[in-house]
Amino acid sequence: MIVAAASIGPMVDLLRWPVRVAAAVLVCGPLLAVYWTTPWELTCLAVAGVLHVEVGLRLWRQRPDGRMGPLLVACGLVWLLDAWGRVALPAVFAGGLMLSIVHDPMHLHAGLVVTSGRLRSRWDRTVAAAGYAYWPVLACGMLAAGHLSLAQLLHLRAWTYPLVGVFLAAVFIVRYRRAGTDDRHIYAPFWAALAANGLCTAALSTVTYGPGQWPTVLYALGAALIPMGATASSQRAEHRRLRDARDRERRRVERDVHDGVQQRLLAAAMMLRQDDPTLIARGAAEVDNAIADLRDLVRGMNPVALVCHGLSGAVAAIAERARVPVTVDDRVAHLTLPEPVAATAYYVTMEAVANSEKHAHAGLVTVTITTEDDRIEVTVRDDGVGGALAVPGGGLQGLRERVESCGGTLRVSSARGRGTAVRAVLPLGAS
Repeated sequence: MIVAAASIGPMVDLLRWPVRVAAAVLVCGPLLAVYWTTPWELTCLAVAGVLHVEVGLRLWRQRPDGRMGPLLVACGLVWLLDAWGRVALPAVFAGGLMLSIVHDPMHLHAGLVVTSGRLRSRWDRTVAAAGYAYWPVLACGMLAAGHLSLAQLLHLRAWTYPLVGVFLAAVFIVRYRRAGTDDRHIYAPFWAALAANGLCTAALSTVTYGPGQWPTVLYALGAALIPMGATASSQRAEHRRLRDARDRERRRVERDVHDGVQQRLLAAAMMLRQDDPTLIARGAAEVDNAIADLRDLVRGMNPVALVCHGLSGAVAAIAERARVPVTVDDRVAHLTLPEPVAATAYYVTMEAVANSEKHAHAGLVTVTITTEDDRIEVTVRDDGVGGALAVPGGGLQGLRERVESCGGTLRVSSARGRGTAVRAVLPLGAS
């Protein structure tokens, strides 16, 4: 059954786009009856909405703890809801007022959270709150004055939105200038797209929000730049994560060589220079230990067992070499896994078992490898002392970044006195 599911997976990928096209036809079909005289307006609404949703879902999957992905998904849904609203409730959705009230503040919010995944500073929270409160405050003011109506709101927007567009552009220009060198390089496309959209809003506002006029094509094209910029920034961030992971791996190898193999060889050299047979024997033993350490180090850099025998054979080799009892529950032995997925699962298992040996004082380690739908799960549990933390620069943090670079997630449960469980979930389509 697992083999059959694995063979169906590529077929599902092939059908994904036809299914999306069919869904888009079903969603947009009823709108054609209204927009048949202005098909470009419908096309731009649909393209802007779908782009936001697609990019937002990808970013959400890559960074589940962040806010940018959900915000872009919500922006896309607002675009599609606005298109439907103009058909079903034209008196309420006329003039695209919903886009102004909900969509623009979300774009502002997404631009503020892109670097850290959430609002961090007081300045960020203040600007985001101002964006969300702008229209409710104006509407309440007009209601108090007794002048609240859709036509008056559109008229007020026509007068105020040039300033709003310039303000949005200025926010992201300041954001760019205040960012560090790496953040400037990575997030420049996204911030540039947001600033361009703000300037486009300011330039077109006198036309866009004038009575009876709505150049949705130009406005939607400006908004469509935002998910495109987010995609470019996401690719740059992925490259930086991979580069940082390589640097950390290089530093780990250097540290292991310096603290392990090199120290053993130096001690062995000093002992072998002595005339005492006991010291010479100890020196020879140190040389043997250094050779063993070097083999383990090389095996970690280039796991031959993984290349020759696949993930199952490599995990079995880890269990055989471990200094604590390791039981393996392998349910993917007859599957051919993508090389990046197999390598990441191997390193997760190796690091987790090594931590159980060195730090947890475990008496038993259990490795479970399962697959479900289009993902593989690797869980390593021990009965040790617990209390493991993923600190910056540590092994668990390095594992988390390695797993996330493949589009997966890593969770560590380690209550004191209750052992440690490391669980990695990896998509089988990772590359």
